[in-house]
Amino acid sequence: MTEQKNRAGYCSLAALRYAEVLYQLKVPEEAIGETKRLWEVSEELPEVLSNPAVSKEQKHGIIDRIFPKEMRSFLKVLVDHEKAGILEEIFQGYEEKKQAAEGIVTAVLRYTTLPLEEQKEKMEAWIKKTMHAGKVSWVLEEDASLLGGFILSIGDKEYDYSVQGRLNRLEEKLTWR
Repeated sequence: MTEQKNRAGYCSLAALRYAEVLYQLKVPEEAIGETKRLWEVSEELPEVLSNPAVSKEQKHGIIDRIFPKEMRSFLKVLVDHEKAGILEEIFQGYEEKKQAAEGIVTAVLRYTTLPLEEQKEKMEAWIKKTMHAGKVSWVLEEDASLLGGFILSIGDKEYDYSVQGRLNRLEEKLTWR
């Protein structure tokens, strides 16, 4: 299975394609949000809609009774193609697609010491200039294993200014790897 790295981990290529379709359908945000909420709060719903022993007709009936009208056709296509199990990945890909269209870049900052507001503002200005973004959405994660400094991840790019990263690079130079 082909996978593409994104800010929260890995999304299957199928999930990214379905996310693109969902974005192109221009389904109202309220319907997508309600579908996501229903999917997350119910343990049985994902199991039933992903279960190959449950007939497509039964799955369609469940979809018609539970989900918003605007999402029903999309969800039926997912269950018909046995892709209901990747719905969370699809929502993740959809959010990324929506943010990209709005000029929002997500920056993941792993740090040992929380940066000062001034430092964060300078990083944000650099990110906007470098990535041609209108806005930066921050994900801040404390990581003591870095020993010092930080790692900034933006899309598929990673900027490692951590002490651990410098030690690793020094070790590579010394051992000629």
